[in-house]
Amino acid sequence: MPHILLVEDEQHLAFGIKFNLEAEGYTVTVAGDGPSALELVSTAVPPVDLVVLDLMLPGMSGYAVCETIRDRGDTLPVVMLTARTLVEDRIRGFDSGADVYLQKPFDLEELLSVIRSLLSRRSRDDRTAEPAEAAPTASVRFGSAEVNFDTWEVTSRGEPVKLTTLEMKLLKYLVQHEGKVLSREELLTKVWGMNRPPATRTVDTFMLNLRKTFEDDPSRPVHFLSVRGTGYRFVSGPAAPPRPSPDQAL
Repeated sequence: MPHILLVEDEQHLAFGIKFNLEAEGYTVTVAGDGPSALELVSTAVPPVDLVVLDLMLPGMSGYAVCETIRDRGDTLPVVMLTARTLVEDRIRGFDSGADVYLQKPFDLEELLSVIRSLLSRRSRDDRTAEPAEAAPTASVRFGSAEVNFDTWEVTSRGEPVKLTTLEMKLLKYLVQHEGKVLSREELLTKVWGMNRPPATRTVDTFMLNLRKTFEDDPSRPVHFLSVRGTGYRFVSGPAAPPRPSPDQAL
């Protein structure tokens, strides 16, 4: 039975979320502040399988809690809940290591769908899996960027860049499918591991962050392209200019 850690300082909200999660068969532990949550992530028995994390906590923000979990090398799934709606807030949430960012008030069925998908993506046993043996270097260059997917070394415009685990996974999937139009649903399924992707702007926020990191002009991207009504497409070089018509060539 999966063990979910709910980090929420407002008791009435914590009670309602806990009640519904337990009705779905999950074991739920509630923490009302960041330090308590971090202690439970390290010591809880049975181990925590997933964290539902409020952003506004007393003394220590949800951002800081998530960053600490990631700094420990733990890939434990984290669902961040917040009333903040700005794009910058979502980006900061993902930069801190959140897997999914849901805005309050959220739909209960969407939260349950996200939790089911994240839990099915990985088992508890692979949370602290030993690193694989060294493999041949796999790197890619595009524009002024260079990315090594084996060492996780990334540079853009000659400066080192730190990407989150999910940003690296998304970038790798885009590179592996260069030129192909990828729907948001496919990316949520293949990169986030969601079997039934909910309606969410997660992919859009991640793509915006990749543009800010790698594009010379994020408002006019040449590598991370939007395909209206469909999804996104990655190209390592700018699109070739249109060929002149026979009349123009004369």
